[in-house]
Amino acid sequence: MTTLEAIIQRLRSNDASDDDWLYVAGDFADLSLSTDADLGSPSYDEDTDEESHPPEFTKRGLCITIDRQTADQCIAWADRLAEAQDNAAAADIIRYYIRFDAWPETLGAPDPPPTEEVFLRMDREFCDMLGDERKDVACKRDGCDRGAVPMSVLCRRHHFENVKGRPYPFED
Repeated sequence: MTTLEAIIQRLRSNDASDDDWLYVAGDFADLSLSTDADLGSPSYDEDTDEESHPPEFTKRGLCITIDRQTADQCIAWADRLAEAQDNAAAADIIRYYIRFDAWPETLGAPDPPPTEEVFLRMDREFCDMLGDERKDVACKRDGCDRGAVPMSVLCRRHHFENVKGRPYPFED
């Protein structure tokens, strides 16, 4: 078994092909320095347009994750954050990148919020930027008794639905 730590060392010493990809075993959330890992290149069957992986990797339960260049970038980012060469930090950044396709701002960063939560927060920010509904200017939507927001003829709810093309997600 080759460990992720050994792979990180190989990458640090530039002992890998530019065509290599990082393969790892197990749940990506549990990735550690002792995780079974390897470097290799998938092959492509042009007739069937299918990708295949080294048979020994399949037997070991290894899954393809990131290309060699991205793995190198993860290691460099980890070293920058750790302010030294640190294989544990490199494993942390590789784990985060594989799981979220993003660079964490710090070592040991928490998981990013779920996509739905991010979109809801962005919707709230959009609505808050609309300003308060005016009491002296009624919303022009038939049957609505709310006031229009500044620079609009619609209330917050109807302005949101008009601009975003989907239902207003809040109860206010």
